[in-house]
Amino acid sequence: MRAEQEHLDGLPERQLADRLMSIAESRSVRALGIACCSAITELTGSPTVGLYLLDGLEPELVYSRHVAEGLLDNYRAGFWKRDPVLDCIMTQGRAVDGETVIGPQQWRHSPSFEMLHEWGFAYNMGGPLWCGQKIVGVLFTATTDTDAPYTGRSRQRMEMLCRAGSLALTNMTNAGEIDAHHAGIRVPEPAVTRSASLPPRSADVAIRVCRGQTNKEIARQMGISDQTVKEHVANLCRRFGVHNRTELAACLLSPSVRQ
Repeated sequence: MRAEQEHLDGLPERQLADRLMSIAESRSVRALGIACCSAITELTGSPTVGLYLLDGLEPELVYSRHVAEGLLDNYRAGFWKRDPVLDCIMTQGRAVDGETVIGPQQWRHSPSFEMLHEWGFAYNMGGPLWCGQKIVGVLFTATTDTDAPYTGRSRQRMEMLCRAGSLALTNMTNAGEIDAHHAGIRVPEPAVTRSASLPPRSADVAIRVCRGQTNKEIARQMGISDQTVKEHVANLCRRFGVHNRTELAACLLSPSVRQ
């Protein structure tokens, strides 16, 4: 299995470029899913793919292949709210894998691994899809190979695949081939005036900060860690140029200040 991973890492750059172009040239969401599936299969060795667009705060599955319906049902039922890979993607805006996010020693004891293992998978990886300055979708893959966790090269290639997918989504939107208001190419008007242009997870945290909830309350309700909430709040403070939660809430609630 390691030899297979080494073979994948050594694929010619021309082959990688061809796959990236096939993704970037996609002109429909379905075509994008098919191109991503083909590229992920060839470049990471796994045929499994799930393409999500963000419908408000919730990921909407728009294409999947080689994923058990039960796993998709589990994810739709709410696991996405406490998915550390999704949270890291939305917070850091880059491709990550579950084992790296959680830690090699903790991975096999984590809820993420338990859910994947139930459906025959061992490791997962995902990356962001952008339209302008917003993350509007997420591309996921998973492998059944217990002896081959995702490598740094795999994450780099996932990052490139997602950049090509982002270009395709942007081109589709600009060309009017998909509605800019369809399936997550927007964030619906939230309760907090200025959170409309934030990534979904950040917008959710922003709304709860304005409600006066503590980090522990936010973490419990969103199914994420206290530390992750702190990172969201710190990022929001930097984004809006404020110094603390009180100033952040006042800024977010102000209808007179635009981003």
